Amino acid sequence: MIHEWNKGIWNELASLAERLPHALLIHGPVGVGKRALAEHLAQFLLCEGPGSGRPCGRCDGCRWFVAGNHPDVRWLEPEAIAKAAATEAEEEDRATTRPAKPSLEIKVEQVRALADFLNVGSHRGRQRIALVHPAEDMNLHAANSLLKSLEEPPPGAVFVLVSHRPARLLPTIRSRCIALPVGLPERAVAEAWLRANDVADAARWLAFAGGAPLLALE
Repeated sequence: MIHEWNKGIWNELASLAERLPHALLIHGPVGVGKRALAEHLAQFLLCEGPGSGRPCGRCDGCRWFVAGNHPDVRWLEPEAIAKAAATEAEEEDRATTRPAKPSLEIKVEQVRALADFLNVGSHRGRQRIALVHPAEDMNLHAANSLLKSLEEPPPGAVFVLVSHRPARLLPTIRSRCIALPVGLPERAVAEAWLRANDVADAARWLAFAGGAPLLALE
């Protein structure tokens, strides 16, 4: 679900749903809800319910997306922050073996696997969506590999890049994306949201986080 302060941006995105670019770069400071906005957009594009300007939350597409197993979406993230949680069996294995240190970058092998996914037809007759977060964490080989897909996107493929530091991306990648800046919310809105999430002394923590409410909450 998107955050209160990003609803204006979402309304603009939803109005362009029928003519979205094949590649979108959502960028802004850490802690302003960029990833939630990207996920909301992906769920909206995969929603199979009646059009209402937002995901219905009830159809198969929405339920699969929320459960993290929709066949037409892929996340590219460093292993260190990957969403997938370890199973109990994996936890037991870690107790008896020394695990490899998770990577802090997005590797070229991940991007190549993404290319294989994008070149297969949609399972549900809608778009295939690749979400890259944080996009600046791609190493050079991975960035160059993704660039090839951005230059010649497969039909029906949508790339959503989320970046805290877009200046670290290759200029050629930035030039092939439509940029969507997400700024800091108004202070009063952010403080009200923090208080609603049981944060004591919200103003102090918001100032400490540079005005980013999710960072303040963390």
